Amino acid sequence: MTGVKADVVITDQRPVKAKNQSTGRVAWLVTASALVALALLSQYGPLGDARWAQPTLLFALVSSSALLCIAAATVVIVIADRRDLAEIGLLGSALMATSVMPLVHGLVTPDVLYDDTSAFRTAAFFSLPIAAIVAAPLLLPHSSFGRWAASRWRDWTLLSLLGVFTVAAGVVFFPDAITIPGANDPFTILVTGAMVVAMGLLSLRQLRFYGLGGQPANLIASLSLLALTGTAMLPLSDHRYSAGSWFLHGAGAVGVLGACVGLLVSKSFNRSANEILAPVLARDPLVAFELGLSPVVHAFVASLEDKDVLTRDHVVRTAETALRVGERFHLSARDLRDLGLAALLHDVGKLNIPDEILTKPAALTPEEYEIVKLHTVDGEAMLAAEPTLASAAHIVRSHHERIDGRGYPDGLTGTGIPLPSRVIAVCDAFDAMTHDRQYRAGMPVKMAFAVLREHAGTQWDPTVIDQLIAVLPSMPGVPGLDEVGRHVDDTIDAELDDVSALLAAVDAEI
Repeated sequence: MTGVKADVVITDQRPVKAKNQSTGRVAWLVTASALVALALLSQYGPLGDARWAQPTLLFALVSSSALLCIAAATVVIVIADRRDLAEIGLLGSALMATSVMPLVHGLVTPDVLYDDTSAFRTAAFFSLPIAAIVAAPLLLPHSSFGRWAASRWRDWTLLSLLGVFTVAAGVVFFPDAITIPGANDPFTILVTGAMVVAMGLLSLRQLRFYGLGGQPANLIASLSLLALTGTAMLPLSDHRYSAGSWFLHGAGAVGVLGACVGLLVSKSFNRSANEILAPVLARDPLVAFELGLSPVVHAFVASLEDKDVLTRDHVVRTAETALRVGERFHLSARDLRDLGLAALLHDVGKLNIPDEILTKPAALTPEEYEIVKLHTVDGEAMLAAEPTLASAAHIVRSHHERIDGRGYPDGLTGTGIPLPSRVIAVCDAFDAMTHDRQYRAGMPVKMAFAVLREHAGTQWDPTVIDQLIAVLPSMPGVPGLDEVGRHVDDTIDAELDDVSALLAAVDAEI
């Protein structure tokens, strides 16, 4: 759009999604490759036969690092309890498990406080499996168990910690009660593989959040959990004092401390501990999405509120619902973020609609309706003019298309309509039906469901309707994105001037 001035577009905001996806994947792959290479070299390479039999040093290092990890995990759990953040408590409990069992592992180091017992190997073997059990709600977030644990997370956390400390006490007081299979035993190899997969999934989850929200805290957590995955290899070590064993002990400690402490004490973030922890430890991708929103998005939403409060509240609710539904379609972080942006800004084109039409307390005339219909192409133009939003522009354009081709502005049909646009169309209609408008009261949810089902396959995508109905029971009472565009600070206030200029420039072009 040649008419848009250079100073109108926010030049210090780069395309976050593509950059984050690329940066995150490269960092993850480099870290994973480095960890695998170092583990192999220390276990089977030139250092494979090296031995450093220092039981007192191992006792001191493992015990002290485990105590630090326990303290860090405790902070995470306390924050969860005070701020009622479910997954902080769930993941904090898992990290506690990966700290308590290593503490036992260090305390029972042979030839220090204990003789050579089975407990040394038992504690190392149980560390990640117990943590994986504690973290099961995070690994199975959409299961009935995962939903139960999210709603009763304090109960699950308490139960988990009691279990962890009970097992730890059992290993300490009965060090020879359990004999773990050898390093080359198929069961040991199977458990190791399962733990690598489980911890890898938790790591990839945070990488996905990084792509969704663009917060460095997510990337730190992802790489830290990746380092923690190295602990799974300890049962495969034939010699407790091999170079590989020393390396894996260190990687595990770095992983837990990196996930728990690094984000809390980092001086590089100008955010509160809550903002730092939230996208890292929250199951809900809306948290990562919200914290990753650029000032120009807040400015657009704030402009909508100035124009019409009902429209602003409608788009916020629609965006949250669309993100929940998009999750059920297993969209990638990149596609989910585009869906969220488009849903949040799907009505931004209404900024160009005259107030007397937008807030009219009666049904629109055919001529007025034609003016309102322009908000799809106007919205597309506004987003396309901003580099950080351009990838969502086509979704905004198509959110009023119909499955039968009778929608606007292009008359697309069926799967020719982008899936994110089909999702927004259903969520948009449902929210509009169930909430008051200037000219009518909202209808009951069951009645709205009946309308959606009646027009499934003609106006709306039936699969999207099914996913909306499935996800609604888990929706919170207050929209998770309710603060978007609120409490506009100086930075966002400056962006409002740019948005105003952008609107004028786009209006001149179209």
